[in-house]
Amino acid sequence: MCTQVSTPDISVLIDPSAAVHDRSGLPPHPLEYEVLIRKRAEMVSLAQETDAIVVSHYHLDHLSPQETDLRTTFSTRAFVDEVFGGRMLFCKDPGANVTERQGARGKKFHRLYGRKAPRYEVADGRSFRFGDTEIAFSEALWHGKEDTVQGYVVGTCIRDGEKTIVHASDVQLLNRGCVEWMVDQDPDMAITAGPPMFDPERMKHGERDMASGFLKRLSKSVPLVVVDHHVLRSPEWREFLAEGCDGVACAADVEGVPPLPLESERQSLYDGEDVERGFHEQLRDGWCPTGSDR
Repeated sequence: MCTQVSTPDISVLIDPSAAVHDRSGLPPHPLEYEVLIRKRAEMVSLAQETDAIVVSHYHLDHLSPQETDLRTTFSTRAFVDEVFGGRMLFCKDPGANVTERQGARGKKFHRLYGRKAPRYEVADGRSFRFGDTEIAFSEALWHGKEDTVQGYVVGTCIRDGEKTIVHASDVQLLNRGCVEWMVDQDPDMAITAGPPMFDPERMKHGERDMASGFLKRLSKSVPLVVVDHHVLRSPEWREFLAEGCDGVACAADVEGVPPLPLESERQSLYDGEDVERGFHEQLRDGWCPTGSDR
């Protein structure tokens, strides 16, 4: 969900992080790590062109950990310093509408970077102006369906008088209030995470139909709806996006590059290539793979 939005007044980078996880008994394939490393390098490059960074919530795939992690995020303190250092920070309130673990991460991040930043702001429900550009944040929105144990996120709306873009992070199209907040901003583009169809336990009470209905609602009101993240972890992601009206796409489609839904293809990746024995143990021991290693 890492997204850069630039206006004539300001460049904003939202959620500069990414992660890989075990699914269905399989650890991430080496190719997933290669792409993760490449995308982290791209985030560093984007950060050099960025004035402000938004942290929508404190899950590791949205805020990189400050500790070295060669298993899930490939984050290091050097990476976080390079991305966040010297930039204005607009962050989900770590002290309200937050799970205990996310709150602890958010408060640690504030201790390490908030006081060094040229500006640190708690974002929830507030708006800020830079020239002709307004950056407005939602109140806390559910991270999925109402009362989810995943907690909350804040949505971001950026408008410069010409265009309006909303970024709703991990709302997953599973809560009416989240969808209505996006529609109420009257955006030209809405960027949001789709439902976690890869996890039957989180989609067993009609959530798929709910998400499809909210996708139709959103796509009828917004010219371009970008749906990505959780939904692309399922092999049926294309079918889900097609259930919306015209103007629904994944992020890669909008960028004009081939989608890389590698997690949804993990079993076939393992079937098509022998993975070196001990690969994941070497990761835990501190070895970092690169494209030249394969």
